[in-house]
Amino acid sequence: MRLALPLIILVSLPLHADGLQWRGVWEWSLPKKTEADLVCIADSAQALGFNALMMYPPPALIGFMRDQCHQRGIKLYYSTVFSYSKPEWAQVILPEEKERAAQALPEDYMYGGRPVQRGEVFTSRLPCYNRPEAREYFRQMVSKFAQLPVDGLAFDAAGFQNYRRCYCPVCQAQVAAYLRAYPGTTDRYAGDVVAERTLVSFINDMAAVARRTNPQLDLTIHIYPWFSPHPYYGHETDIDVVGQTVSWFFRPHWSLERVQSLTEQLVNDQHRCYRDHCAAPFIGFDARQQRNYRSSRRIHQELQIIKQSGAQALHVAELGYLLHKPLIAQAVAEELGGSYRANR
Repeated sequence: MRLALPLIILVSLPLHADGLQWRGVWEWSLPKKTEADLVCIADSAQALGFNALMMYPPPALIGFMRDQCHQRGIKLYYSTVFSYSKPEWAQVILPEEKERAAQALPEDYMYGGRPVQRGEVFTSRLPCYNRPEAREYFRQMVSKFAQLPVDGLAFDAAGFQNYRRCYCPVCQAQVAAYLRAYPGTTDRYAGDVVAERTLVSFINDMAAVARRTNPQLDLTIHIYPWFSPHPYYGHETDIDVVGQTVSWFFRPHWSLERVQSLTEQLVNDQHRCYRDHCAAPFIGFDARQQRNYRSSRRIHQELQIIKQSGAQALHVAELGYLLHKPLIAQAVAEELGGSYRANR
């Protein structure tokens, strides 16, 4: 879906983003077929106050986009998703979960965010990250991407279709081994432990591949989709900047109290496993449906909470949808020290 974008007006104002040294925005909805398209994206990210851009430019224009970003003080991260799956690699879910996945989406479906309805299932089929052939496929993919002329990779979409675990033979064997090692443990608890270990080990495996291929590469990730047993496990991953959701796209929107408590939790936990780990609270904004819309005042408040928390990094999604709501774009620019002003 292409969006009709408003005129960008640039002005010079002494605005600052406080301690947010790394300010990243995801892009996935804007036109990007031509050099002119990419210049518009780079200009827009800069005008909103971002200094990191996560996207997938056309292969032939990646070097051009990197240069455009660097001219504007922006790092370019290549979007790297782990949702591809050959049928034989697919996660195995329970029959009742498979039945729910085939039904029409409820109005408040969360698209991989924290479920509202009990028993919600992610409609996208995901691979089992324990399967050796799936891991090898993604190792090759990450190694290839790590050789691109970009500053970093932006990992995304590593999780479970039922938000909890996989029931394939490989995962079930690991659960059985855990139960033998810890007699008296419930199958549910063992499954949760194995599932979390699977996600963390997979992400860290991909990070190691990227760094072996290109030691200068920066890595960021959005922890997604929702992992019900332990949603905020990102500090366990060996990633430079870890985005974790504190404000999701869709209604019912999370309370400001929840935004604040989650942000503080992420900042407090960020060095528990890795000294150089940097937590990036993630704010999602989607302009396509009325139920997704949050006011500019609310966006101001969410960004102020993050700035006041002591966080040094931030994830926001998505650039095209921000620009589609000029007052929202202006709110972001005002909080992040950008120059965008809505053309009223």
